[in-house]
Amino acid sequence: MDGGKFFGAFRASSGITDAVVLNHVPVGCNWGAGMFKSFSNQSDIRNACTVMHEREIVFGGEESLREALIRADRLYDAPLILVVAGDVPCIIGDDIEAVIGSVSLKKDVIWMEAAGFRGSMRSGYEDALINLVPVMEQCDQAANSVNFIGFCPDDFKVEADLREIKRLMMDSGVAVNSVISNCSYEELKMAPAAELNVVIGQGTELAKQMKDKFGIPYIEVGYPYGLRGSRDLIDAVSDHMGLGRDLDREIDLQPFEKIYLYLNDIYGTPTSVVGDFHAKSMAEFLCRELGFEIEVLSTLDDDYNFEEEVKNSNSAILFGTSFEQDLAKEMRIPLVRFSYPIFDQVWIYDDAPYAGLRGAVCLTETILNTVMGFEDKLSDLELRA
Repeated sequence: MDGGKFFGAFRASSGITDAVVLNHVPVGCNWGAGMFKSFSNQSDIRNACTVMHEREIVFGGEESLREALIRADRLYDAPLILVVAGDVPCIIGDDIEAVIGSVSLKKDVIWMEAAGFRGSMRSGYEDALINLVPVMEQCDQAANSVNFIGFCPDDFKVEADLREIKRLMMDSGVAVNSVISNCSYEELKMAPAAELNVVIGQGTELAKQMKDKFGIPYIEVGYPYGLRGSRDLIDAVSDHMGLGRDLDREIDLQPFEKIYLYLNDIYGTPTSVVGDFHAKSMAEFLCRELGFEIEVLSTLDDDYNFEEEVKNSNSAILFGTSFEQDLAKEMRIPLVRFSYPIFDQVWIYDDAPYAGLRGAVCLTETILNTVMGFEDKLSDLELRA
């Protein structure tokens, strides 16, 4: 599930919504990273490639990079080019900074070294964000405003989740200044206007840098799945800013009352959860609010063979990514997809989040429909019993 440092840097860079990402890599690397992103929004293709071949590998890719920069500057209507250098140019020693300095371009250019073998996808994401700090500008602080850090443009249901999170913030009297990395270049530059940075899952190193450079404090919270997760987020932000809000009065349990018997049937179901930093928060939602028994919890930070552990468990439902579909088929159990990468489902409607209060309803509905529509569910559960 870990695409290495290159994938992480690409995901962070492509989150600058009006920037061009120029991947200095062979075409296969560019295709792989771009393919996963395109599943979330096929109308938003802003990644180009220097298309390194055998000739560049032998004689160097600097001329290909120079030509690609000139073409990207001419063809794309964007204020920023982000050059992401993958494995090959890092191995052969291309002087990327010198190439960028040798051409006269209308756009700003930032480059980052992101050889996949030099780190994990998460480290690539963290390093890419830190690489963007120099463009941030010292500016007047906006009261009761926050930046959210940790998002990627190809996260599952990211637009719907952000819409719900922003609604929760607005109802609490808090303005969202910027979402990193899912913002424009201008919003990135103005990120220091926020009163508080809220880190969700990843991006802690950026928050530390912004605290040192701009004096912005930060807090770390889990992904706001479910009623409890939403309350934890609101409480953390409100407590820091001295705002009061009774979220319990806004919780509407009527949708759950409509499906009481179905919820009762799945209570205590043994479950495995696999994914990136979203996995821990998802497991907490399943356990605390739906009463699932979590048998296996695995994140990208784990270095053990989670597949064997899942196979040896009593799990009747698997929560994970598209990569777990073969495992779910082998075990004859349903798979609920919730974490990157997801390439065999689409998400279109921005009013159907998984995060927040509304997300708790949508997520529960997805779980029930996945289980009820699974042909082998009853026979499999009977065999396990």
